[in-house]
Amino acid sequence: MRRKVSVLTAVAVATLATIVGLITSYQAWLRRQRARLQAESSIIGTALGPVEYCMWGQGPAVLVVHGTPGGYDQGFAFSKLVGSQHATFIAISRPGYLRTPLALARTPEEQADLSAAVLDALGIAQTAIIGISGGGPSAIQFALRHPRRCRGLVMISGVAQHYSEQELQANWSPARRLFNRIYSRLVASDFLLYTLFPFARLRPAALQTENLLRSVTLYTLRQVGYHNDMEQFERITTYPLERIAVPTLVVHGCADDEVPFAHAELLAHKVPRVKLLAVADAQHLAFYTHAAIVMPELRAFLASLVD
Repeated sequence: MRRKVSVLTAVAVATLATIVGLITSYQAWLRRQRARLQAESSIIGTALGPVEYCMWGQGPAVLVVHGTPGGYDQGFAFSKLVGSQHATFIAISRPGYLRTPLALARTPEEQADLSAAVLDALGIAQTAIIGISGGGPSAIQFALRHPRRCRGLVMISGVAQHYSEQELQANWSPARRLFNRIYSRLVASDFLLYTLFPFARLRPAALQTENLLRSVTLYTLRQVGYHNDMEQFERITTYPLERIAVPTLVVHGCADDEVPFAHAELLAHKVPRVKLLAVADAQHLAFYTHAAIVMPELRAFLASLVD
């Protein structure tokens, strides 16, 4: 009997030690993530207020506008896939994300003007702009409102018209809705993301996978921007896409069920100087899952803007 009690005590002690060790490791990981976010970005004072950003690479300026949720680190992760030798990338945190206050610019129109203010503060006259997913409306508005400062527009799985998560999910199957609930909890759960990082390192493109995962960690620092985006996207009626005068590249997965392919089709139909790269069988992260197809096209497009 004593031996049985001793074994149970040892198991209990080992279990408690494991739990304490896991919690300690997780808390240390959270501290590293917070420290990394601040260390890899800067705050620039603009005429409209302080904006978080990072800048790297060499060549013509390319402004990267992240998706929903996201932050400057998502734009930075995307630019890593493109490569530093192709442009000087400026990745910003849109209002409500990380260290950029929401009060600066709530609507896509205001966010486009804020992007222009960032360029002013950096002394940059012109830029190409890349709108990723939920960054699409801000990128479109930049091309419309600041045409002389925009050399070209790239839409990556981008929102281009009215968008409502509720309306979209109403057409999903029960299995798809269940998957989305699990996925949403995953994105909002830093602990679950923490457990995924060791597996991310097993992938062939481990660094790129880690960078993308990091760009949704610490959701509490991103949720204000996320909720604002959802409100703003539901208010979109139509954009005068036919007035976009700059060369435009649209990249979209044909099987995208987060931002439907119809958004890309609208852009391809309305924008005058547009090229559509429709990635067959690809979903929302086509730029990542099909990078071997997407990135050469994107690099060639960016190069064509300065020829």
